[in-house]
Amino acid sequence: MLAVVVLGLLQVAALGRDLLLLHEAARAGARAAATTTGSDAPRRAAVAAAPELGDLAVEVVPVARRAGQLATVTVRATRRLGPVARELSARAVAHVEPTVGG
Repeated sequence: MLAVVVLGLLQVAALGRDLLLLHEAARAGARAAATTTGSDAPRRAAVAAAPELGDLAVEVVPVARRAGQLATVTVRATRRLGPVARELSARAVAHVEPTVGG
């Protein structure tokens, strides 16, 4: 019985770690989205911030951004807690920076 409780606690702790990694990946993607256009750089930044989450899905809105707009980056990953699969997600928003000289 104790072993089942300990395994359950370890799975919940791993789920909490994954949530923290998702939030960090979303923040990293939003920082990249604030200074670039397109979705490649924010996607690379998000994946680099959380390489432990191999199945990371990254969405950047809007793809083409202008200074002063809000860039939203949403990251998602699916994790299992026992027999139940759960989709975890995190979102970060950043103001798009003006370009130098423009």
